[in-house]
Amino acid sequence: MKILNVTEILVIDSSYFSLWNGSKDDFPGVGTTAGVKLHTCFNILSGKLHSFDITAGSTHDRKCFPNLDSLIGKLIISDLGYWDMDLLQQIQKIGGYFLSRIKSRTVVTVTEIIQGKISQKYLGKPLFSIPFKHKRSDILEVMVEKVCTKGTLSCRAVGFWNPYNKCYHWYITNLTAVAQLIYPLYRLRWQIELIFKACKQSLNADCFTTNNSIIIENLLLSSLVAHLASHTILDVVIPQLTKVKQLAISVQRTAKIAVLLGTDFFNFLTNDSEKYELFLIDKIKLFANDIFDPNFRHRNSSLAQLVLLIDGLS
Repeated sequence: MKILNVTEILVIDSSYFSLWNGSKDDFPGVGTTAGVKLHTCFNILSGKLHSFDITAGSTHDRKCFPNLDSLIGKLIISDLGYWDMDLLQQIQKIGGYFLSRIKSRTVVTVTEIIQGKISQKYLGKPLFSIPFKHKRSDILEVMVEKVCTKGTLSCRAVGFWNPYNKCYHWYITNLTAVAQLIYPLYRLRWQIELIFKACKQSLNADCFTTNNSIIIENLLLSSLVAHLASHTILDVVIPQLTKVKQLAISVQRTAKIAVLLGTDFFNFLTNDSEKYELFLIDKIKLFANDIFDPNFRHRNSSLAQLVLLIDGLS
């Protein structure tokens, strides 16, 4: 965290759940007649829930952004569903940090060329008016500015060549960390997608057989609580693992183990006896070698790639 100069790394996103048509009055959907959205913001390193909201599926993600005062000194990573240059300016103004893809139609002006083979003639030009297709060997970095509602936002734009789309993908940030870290940092956003996937596949967040709005909300809350409770497993297992294995811990595998231990968790919670606690801990330890990706030696997780890169730069 020192190399980034932030106190926490937060990742924000939402997930859509289709509902029966009878729920359309309480939860009007998009693409389906009825749907509900779970909006979450997680501390991606500790697993703690920073904020959450449950809304109709038609609600725009931008309306469920965390309170800005809670972001002071923290980095928040978001996708294009939250794209708003005025919002980025507000985050910077209160002392927070942001990292996001840049929406391709956004007009941001290049004010300084920091690295990469970019001609000086493009200073003062819109970023996306510059032909970058032949500069695939470089990481490109420029300073850009955008006139917002309450003044001008000035920050960095870093471009990484995407070999599949054969173009640069651009990321905007006010972090001072070296450009090489920007894309690996952004890849941490994928972890929240894995959390949603685990909640849907293992924790019954996608099993709605009712039109009752209260039951729907409670089912979503229950799956979210179950995910958070699964971190008890990590608290027990992590001390047994090497650093490399810790970096390969799988959210989905953790959720599956939590389901397998459901009865043991229930007995622990409903019985005021030390023996149930010790029994649960012993059962959890049996799964120590099942909680991380077995292919960790051949395929680094996004977190492992970031840590290795930081170690190399230190």
